[in-house]
Amino acid sequence: MYLCSMELRKSFRQLIDEIISFIKEDFHPWAYLYSVLFVSALIVVAYGFDGYHRFIAPLYRNGQSWWAMPLIYSVVYFLVAIPNLLIRKEYVPLRNPRFYLKALFFVCLMSFAIGYTQYRTWFTGDGLTRLDTAFLRYCWVFVDGIFLVVLPLAVYKYLFDRKIEGIYGLCRRTQHLQVYLLALLCLLPFVAAASWLPDFQSYYPRFRPDIYEGALGMPMWGVTAFFETCYGADFITTEVFFRGALVIGMAAVLGPRAVLPMCVFYCTVHFGKPLLESCSACFGGYILGILAYKTKHIWGGVCAHLGIAFMMEIMGLIHLFARM
Repeated sequence: MYLCSMELRKSFRQLIDEIISFIKEDFHPWAYLYSVLFVSALIVVAYGFDGYHRFIAPLYRNGQSWWAMPLIYSVVYFLVAIPNLLIRKEYVPLRNPRFYLKALFFVCLMSFAIGYTQYRTWFTGDGLTRLDTAFLRYCWVFVDGIFLVVLPLAVYKYLFDRKIEGIYGLCRRTQHLQVYLLALLCLLPFVAAASWLPDFQSYYPRFRPDIYEGALGMPMWGVTAFFETCYGADFITTEVFFRGALVIGMAAVLGPRAVLPMCVFYCTVHFGKPLLESCSACFGGYILGILAYKTKHIWGGVCAHLGIAFMMEIMGLIHLFARM
């Protein structure tokens, strides 16, 4: 037990040192100020002026999101990445076509998956009820990233990024994993406290077992387990893409400058969710991006993301059944 505690403290100190060393290496006051002002402006437009529901949400309803979201998110990404390099007077990546082509491929890949809504016409057949169809379509929203994002990234990595270990952070490295799990445990009371907020309860749980009970002939616990498995797959996709491809993958071109553009992009994909969640995505994405860059793996992000997501889901279910 003592040796385990000593090892944990040592790993924690190393983790803090890595974060501090990255900030010292990457921090530029004007570049960081620009990024903060840019993402703050986006948050104000999205939430203060209800920009998400006025301009973005309609794109999903009228079927234009599949091409509009790649365009929007590409603009967001490059409006952070390019000015950061210009402010720092680092022109070499800007002269490298691989920077634009690789970043554009990555961003459009995820953006298409986010904006693709044609699945709404899927899962129909003589043997499926309306409840079955609604349930399968809802589950597909969370599992589609494995097919639309992770598998294409694996192919791209095999063809063009063979020097990178694993599949953009999905590798055998497990540095600091114990610290991540301990930090996750420490977050539990904060998630529990946040679960009492009306904003939280209006969004969680993401799955209503009372509505989908009986789908595919499964009992309430069966549809819940099936959905939550699909729900968890979505967070694996998120980590492989944002901390894996956009940090570990783009670091081959941008070095540590890959973190800030990822962070802002990551914040914007949370628009439409509670404001607190979008704001926390900025800070959480930044820290996870640093750790991915330093450790060259994403297991910390996977554990943190899955842990927090399921804590929120469980708290949401508790409040749901308490109201029923």
